[in-house]
Formats: sequence, structure tokens, C-alpha cells
Amino acid sequence: MNSAIPKISIITPSYNQGQYIEQNIKSVLNQNYPNVEHIVIDGGSSDCTVEILKKFPHLIWVSEKDDGQADALNKGLKLATGDLVGWINSDDYYQENIFESVASNFSDGPVDWVIGNITYRLESKGIEIPDVSRPVSYRSLLRNPDIVRQQSTFFRRSTLEEVGAWNSAFHMVMDLDLWLRMAKISSPRMIHSNWSFFRVHEAQKTVVKNLIPQMREIEYLFQRENYTSPTRYMVYIKKYLTILRSSLKSIIVGTRTGK
Repeated sequence: MNSAIPKISIITPSYNQGQYIEQNIKSVLNQNYPNVEHIVIDGGSSDCTVEILKKFPHLIWVSEKDDGQADALNKGLKLATGDLVGWINSDDYYQENIFESVASNFSDGPVDWVIGNITYRLESKGIEIPDVSRPVSYRSLLRNPDIVRQQSTFFRRSTLEEVGAWNSAFHMVMDLDLWLRMAKISSPRMIHSNWSFFRVHEAQKTVVKNLIPQMREIEYLFQRENYTSPTRYMVYIKKYLTILRSSLKSIIVGTRTGK
């Protein structure tokens, strides 16, 4: 670390999330931590996002077309000056006053990355569901890619740069790809405390309609890593069952409503 109070750089990729991004910004701004910078890389939003960004003079931000989320994150990393790096999307937000805990966990021994718990916020229902992040290792990521908890993860910047940061060839699983490369160096420290809120809503990338392109990218990662365990096929079954359940639900709802 460069100082007794390590600098934390938060990178937020954004595109047309104006209804949520102000809460995201305030969750960083109100951390009561003295050494933090917040970098927003907006993909040229056509909603109110830019007007909101202009309201906060402390932000480092750009708004221009990019080649996807991984490209935006790499742009943000080039602008970052912190010892530690966090990535949180514009529709998610942090738990209050966690940055001091984040920094202290990096100062206690050789730690390359740290992962806390998350809380799911179901936007349509207005309810919150706490979730405990499962232990992460190279093998556990291959067995169950869904254990990735990007919102509550922080990296030592030097290690993030060492592994090559984000791969812009991925549009759905750039987080899993990064986690696999990080896990080859070391397993993260797991913190059993809520660090972020993951907003579940219809406009996000993780909706059911994106599961098929997501599976294609996961299959590519499995092939790259020479992963041939039978568990690999359980990942596919789980994803396709989710698609099937969603499709059946849509058919039933459509039948009941006459659509």
C-alpha cells in the first residue's frame, strides 16, 4: 500500500440507468472514508444519466460509446489511481460505511482480493433478500459459475493489472473470466458481512433472455480451461431449466390474460 489509508478506486460502468445511478453514486460518496475516487464510464446514455453525473463534481466520468462492459471497465482502470479497486454497476449500490473494513482486510497479510456478502433487492416487489457469498476458488468457480459476487468484490490493483484486468471478448461473463484468472494466483478472503445490494429488475443483463448467450461464453471458458468434469453438464442443465421455467411461466401468464 502507498499510505496508511489506502486509496480505493470505484469503477462504475453505466448505460441508460438514470433512474438508479444517483443512489449508486451516493452509496460511494457517503462511505465516510477519506481516500476514495469514483469513476463512472457511461456508454453514451440517452436518458438522464449525464445530467445526474453533472450534479456531482467529485466524480471522474466520461460518456461515450464503448465496446461493452469489459471495455468500459478497462477504461476506468486506466483512469484509476487507487491501491484497491472495486467494480459496481450503476443499478447496484454499496452498504453504508464498508470501505474502512475493505481496506483493513487488505492490510492484514498477503491478500489479493476480498469478497463480502450481498443482498438482493427485488425491485418489482420492493423486498430485500440477504445472501451469503460462497467460498471462491478456481475449482469452485468451474463447478458453479453462479457463485460470482462482483458487487461485493475488491481487488488489489497491482494483481488486477497482473492478470490482465477484463477481457473485452466477453459480454456476459467477463466477471467469471476475471475470477478464474485471479483464482489461479490466490483464493480471495471471504468476509461474512453485507457489502452491497444487487438490484434485480427487468432491464438488467442477467435476465432470462440472456442465459443462452451467457451459456455460450461459459462453454468457451470451460473449453479454455480444459474442464471436462460431469459437473460441467450440471451447469448447463441448471441454466436450461431456468429458461424452461421462465418460458412456461410466460405461456401460462399469456393464456390467463388472453395474450
